[in-house]
Amino acid sequence: MHQFQQLQKILVQQLQSFSLDHGLFPTKNLTVTIDSLPLLPLLKGQTTAQPKNCCLLPTIYWQNKEQTTTLASFGAIETLEHIPKADNNALYLGGLAFQQQGEQWSDFPATLFIRPLLVFQHIQSSSLFNQTDNTSEQWQAVFHFNGTNSVEKSIHIIQALQPPQALSAFTQQQIKRHDSPNQTQWASLVELAIEYKALLPKVVLSRETELTFDGLLNTWDIMALWQQANPNSFHYVFQLSQEHSFISCSPERLYSRRQQQLTTEALAGTVNRGRDKREDNLLLQSLLNDKKIDRENYLVQEFIIANLKQLKAEVSFSPAHVLQLQHVQHLCVPITAQLTQQTKDSDLLYKLHPTPAVGGTPKLPALQFINDNEPYNRGWYAGAVGCISEQESDFSVAIRSALVSKNNIKLFAGAGIVTGSIAEQEWQELDNKIQTILTILGAR
Repeated sequence: MHQFQQLQKILVQQLQSFSLDHGLFPTKNLTVTIDSLPLLPLLKGQTTAQPKNCCLLPTIYWQNKEQTTTLASFGAIETLEHIPKADNNALYLGGLAFQQQGEQWSDFPATLFIRPLLVFQHIQSSSLFNQTDNTSEQWQAVFHFNGTNSVEKSIHIIQALQPPQALSAFTQQQIKRHDSPNQTQWASLVELAIEYKALLPKVVLSRETELTFDGLLNTWDIMALWQQANPNSFHYVFQLSQEHSFISCSPERLYSRRQQQLTTEALAGTVNRGRDKREDNLLLQSLLNDKKIDRENYLVQEFIIANLKQLKAEVSFSPAHVLQLQHVQHLCVPITAQLTQQTKDSDLLYKLHPTPAVGGTPKLPALQFINDNEPYNRGWYAGAVGCISEQESDFSVAIRSALVSKNNIKLFAGAGIVTGSIAEQEWQELDNKIQTILTILGAR
């Protein structure tokens, strides 16, 4: 408590000094080097804040797949419903829904990007967020200014922050589960998708699993447990109101851009993890040698490469490898591209999202089939979520994700349906994909 109060005092003093040099409405950011700060406990500490502290919203947690950048942000100086073009030291956090058409979730529009007011960040030397010459890790508090928000507002948000609160084990008991579609409806959907094989070589069907518990859920505790179970993934939480939080522990990158150098991947094809090392290796080899899985992954590769070439990028790819998670393993083909100077993040997002790994191919007929036949609204599930700055952008495909509200959580999972798919096996794949979070929640 005392240490956090000292930090607040230092940051207020820094802001007051900054305003003497740059005025009450600065046009440049203030970056303050700080001691290490537990970011998830800090975010949890705000869950007990009074409604008067709504200036802290939106609150966002973001950690990239390599864990070189971890951010906790509070408030907003810009809220955009379009894809921004960042300049100078602007940073935007946000995402796109799975489909831009149709009604989206409450709080989560089709496109939303936020330039935060305050960001606490932990950055490694390999991250372009590190704007110093220091090669070691950095802890920083960054106050964003654009000439319209005051130093006084930044001081207010610092004073409104509550101290970090210890993370807790999950103790609530599940009282209800509802799957949409249910298993019978799923079998009918798979059969219908296969009937369309001439028009749809692949369509990704998905399921929403809604769990209700006997007590309130804490998003930050869940995120910490999920992060611990699957460390080699993107981890993020978007809490845009006191009603809902979108949370994800996604293994899949849509793309990462550094200057004009882009990296992406075709991540499609799934098998279980084995019960022991020998079985695990046999399953891994089956993933590499299965013709159905190879075809499924190739459709994703083909889509990504073709769309990057439409942007006049020079594209290359590497041999397939297997990405192993706690309960499943995926076939992954790394892809790199050299972009032209004219290519913008909006071009990349509109071209690459959604990929056949979450939608299907051809893209438009697959999206129409999903829109016509899935019995729930995907919203930001299978969307593109990430961050944009002038030098760097990084986007995750929002799979392994959930929507949390009060004592309720909705989990999402999908499976690629191609010729040869068997409904019962694909249903089991959906359960395998949410098994990690089901285990964390003690759910059935």
